[in-house]
Amino acid sequence: MRAGYFLNLNRPHWERLSELLDVVESSGLSSLTPAQIDELGRLYRRAATNLSEARTGQFDSETLGYLNQLVSRAYARIYAGGATRRFRVGYLFACEIPRTFRRQARYLAASVGVSLLAVLLAYLAVRADPRWAPALTNPAAVEWWRDFAQSSTHAGDYFAESAKGMGAPEFAGFLMSNNLQVALKAFAFGLSLGLGTLFVLTMNGLMLGAFLGTGANAGKLSLFTAIVAPHGVVELSAIFIAGAAGLMIGYALVDPGDYTRRDALRVAALEAVKLVLGTIPMFVVAGLIEGLISPQSQGLFAADLPRILFGLTLGAAFWLYLFFGDRLWGSDEAAETLG
Repeated sequence: MRAGYFLNLNRPHWERLSELLDVVESSGLSSLTPAQIDELGRLYRRAATNLSEARTGQFDSETLGYLNQLVSRAYARIYAGGATRRFRVGYLFACEIPRTFRRQARYLAASVGVSLLAVLLAYLAVRADPRWAPALTNPAAVEWWRDFAQSSTHAGDYFAESAKGMGAPEFAGFLMSNNLQVALKAFAFGLSLGLGTLFVLTMNGLMLGAFLGTGANAGKLSLFTAIVAPHGVVELSAIFIAGAAGLMIGYALVDPGDYTRRDALRVAALEAVKLVLGTIPMFVVAGLIEGLISPQSQGLFAADLPRILFGLTLGAAFWLYLFFGDRLWGSDEAAETLG
């Protein structure tokens, strides 16, 4: 009687778990909605408890075998990332990354919000009292900003000397490496319950706000905006995204929900890594522009407005891809041809 009641009570949950695992094994864990991922975790833990109970009770070997297989299967899918499809870079960037961005929009909003709030506070502080600038960021950098603001130069001249001294390709590579380090810190510091990520985003925002405030105090806000705009919109967007990945990790540790913290961290890491991978093309493009195009002060890039519009247009193109790129292909079958 007890065995019959046990089976009737729990079998629907086992069958639902099996259905979710079928989806994961065919399309990957990322194919599940956040609600389904939570459901998968709950059903896995329930099945594991049922298996433990079945081992201590009078249950037939068929039930024990089925439960053991189901729990092992769920464990493998959850802890191994849940995908049996081979890794394909084309499909990853064409479909999986844009879908991940839509699912995790709240973390992106939080990262952007923290960063822009820091920019605004630093800008207002420096506008109110220029002495705030060296207090909020590197004093030597502030001196260079002030000297540049007093000179009669184009926005491109800000980078020209460094690009000429190092060589444009080497300068671009140096910038890519430096920006990637900032992004990796924002991501990795998520393990500090997200506090390290918030610190990196805040400091980066304070520096930008102090920079723009210094330019505004000299009556050259347009010039200072034109300095960073060509590459900066894409570059800062990539840092925001890496920050979102770090916040995901931190939140999973702070509030794992129905998961254990280890399970929550693994699930969050699967999504967070995709966000970080999505920033790689952005950092490459931003580094190339900063090293090769931003130092230009002739032709189209001689005036401030075209530089600003260029940066905004390029940034918008990346954001459109990151959120809607998968819809260009119409179906997964079409995207599969990308390899």
